[in-house]
Amino acid sequence: MDHAGFLSELAILLAAAFIGGAVLQKLKQPVLVGYILVGILLGPSMLGIVHSAEQVSLFAELGILLLLFIVGIELDINKFKPVYKIALSLTVIQIVLGLTTMGLLTNFFDWPWQRGIMLGFAVALSSTAVAIKMLQDMGEMDSQVGRITLGVLIAQDLAVIPMFLIMGALGEGSGLALTDYARIIGAVGFMILFIYTISLHPEWLVKLKNKLRRFLPARDQHTIVALGLCFSAAALSGGLGLSASYGAFLAGILIGHLGDREQYEKEITPIFNVLIMVFFLSVGLLIDFRFLIDHIWDVLALLGVAMTLKTVVNVSVLHWLGLSWRHSVTIGATLGQIGEFSFVLAALGLAAGSIDDAGHKMVVLVIALSLIATPLWMVAVQKVGALRKPKEAFGDAAGD
Repeated sequence: MDHAGFLSELAILLAAAFIGGAVLQKLKQPVLVGYILVGILLGPSMLGIVHSAEQVSLFAELGILLLLFIVGIELDINKFKPVYKIALSLTVIQIVLGLTTMGLLTNFFDWPWQRGIMLGFAVALSSTAVAIKMLQDMGEMDSQVGRITLGVLIAQDLAVIPMFLIMGALGEGSGLALTDYARIIGAVGFMILFIYTISLHPEWLVKLKNKLRRFLPARDQHTIVALGLCFSAAALSGGLGLSASYGAFLAGILIGHLGDREQYEKEITPIFNVLIMVFFLSVGLLIDFRFLIDHIWDVLALLGVAMTLKTVVNVSVLHWLGLSWRHSVTIGATLGQIGEFSFVLAALGLAAGSIDDAGHKMVVLVIALSLIATPLWMVAVQKVGALRKPKEAFGDAAGD
């Protein structure tokens, strides 16, 4: 391994990513789009400046680990309670319809059944980073639209854990054994019990925090201890045959409910930003531009079908649940893309043999382009919604 060459490539990537992110931010677009574009530009299929995509992906995996840790820290069940019925209903319907649709396609095209599960999970998820950027641009973060959207994203984040566990179990063999079912059900059950206990019965956390203070003589050591807990829990989880992300997520929930949540977020976020930047850079490096050119119409067709069906389902379900047409269209379009965790599911699917290399390239392209296309998609859907329901779209409809 040429360490000097790899470090040079990584330095070039990071420098270019900072520039790309700044440009996209100036254009009021999600910075992650800039990271992906830089990865494509510098990757093997275009300029060929960077060749160590596999090595960069190691940093990307750390980014995902820390992302789930941050998600756990930020998870506030008290904020989730007012919208949990809508959020859980939409998330469950998304997953069921995703699995059903991909199951039918699996049967029609005679694909491996594992592929149907992976694709069903992948299309059910939305991007937290992109959705929050859209809400900020629209000034909806503190509105009913923002609260419901964030509630759905929280529900999806919770659903990611069993998805990872299932895909990880599929990667160990041809199917799920009885022990796999028991392990997954046990892990999900423990997660639910853990969240319920620390959210509704926080008194034991106060005692735990008081005991921990004996081992934390200096405030600047809190973040080090938090990260140590994150990686220790991830290692323990991996050692038990579960996803390392599962342990990191639970560690984040614990840290977030011990107090000083804002302080931990403030100190850990810079590290997280660098690693998540590397994650999206690695996504760009994985994109084969020549493959995109050769299969452009297939990619665009899949992209259009995925985003259209997902948005239509979102809007229809939200309107059926009692939201106004305007709110349903706004939330549905905001969640219309495919999320960053779907990249991880695609990688797990590749490792499990449920998709081949060409299929993985296709899935990565569709996910990446859905993230890039979201701002334009948002405008298009809102215009169609205004034409569809002109009186209700911009008026004070019931449920506003």
